[in-house]
Amino acid sequence: MTGPYSPGSSTGGSSTGGQTTQVGLSASKLSPKDRKVLCHTFCECRRIGVATKAGTIQRQRCVEMRLGLPNEVSKMQTGVPTEYRPEQPYDMTTNPPQPIMDYDDPLEPNSGIRQWIKDVWPSKGRKYEKGDVRRPDVVIVNDPSKPPEQSNIKTVVEMKFPGDRYGPDQEDDYIEIAGGPSKFVHLGAADCGCGDDDGQKETSRSKQSARQSELDDLFGGNSTAPGGPPLPTAPSLPPPAFPLPL
Repeated sequence: MTGPYSPGSSTGGSSTGGQTTQVGLSASKLSPKDRKVLCHTFCECRRIGVATKAGTIQRQRCVEMRLGLPNEVSKMQTGVPTEYRPEQPYDMTTNPPQPIMDYDDPLEPNSGIRQWIKDVWPSKGRKYEKGDVRRPDVVIVNDPSKPPEQSNIKTVVEMKFPGDRYGPDQEDDYIEIAGGPSKFVHLGAADCGCGDDDGQKETSRSKQSARQSELDDLFGGNSTAPGGPPLPTAPSLPPPAFPLPL
């Protein structure tokens, strides 16, 4: 982590300057529209998720699918995605953290992070370490026609399903990506009115496969990496999180 924030808890922590981060009480910082879209997505993914061949349930993958479909439709109709960017990776060794984008499309996240690390990291003159790349669950941008750089970030949202916990420095790195605690939101089941965070702890991500654990190490505690192995074919695509643009 390269910013001024020190580790805190999911219910609040202090930075090196004594600043308290109001985390866990921050869902009210979302606009009514953003809260409606993201809470609908959260509650549906908490209820359903995405099943894998190993029998586990990936709820972050569900969030990515539900927000990704409207982005694809929006790009076909308007040329740009929506303001909701799921699973956007960031290089935490720069100040501020820089979004890792597709080589050919500055609005599309890089989907081959392992290859990106192999291509880019040697030029940094340092060994890649766990947490050097972070992927918040959702980044909300002000201007969808511009990359999700810090100056264009409206809110960084981290969704924690029952049983999920922050990894070391994960929460503070997301605050650093956002540009400050006022632009970071922790979203849980209780925040969205679809149950409390104490029930069904084993349904969050069950037992992870060795492959997924490796990816957790790569991203410092997040779920399946962009460009990871494809999931088995689902019966149908999940409905979009909000009405598709006309």
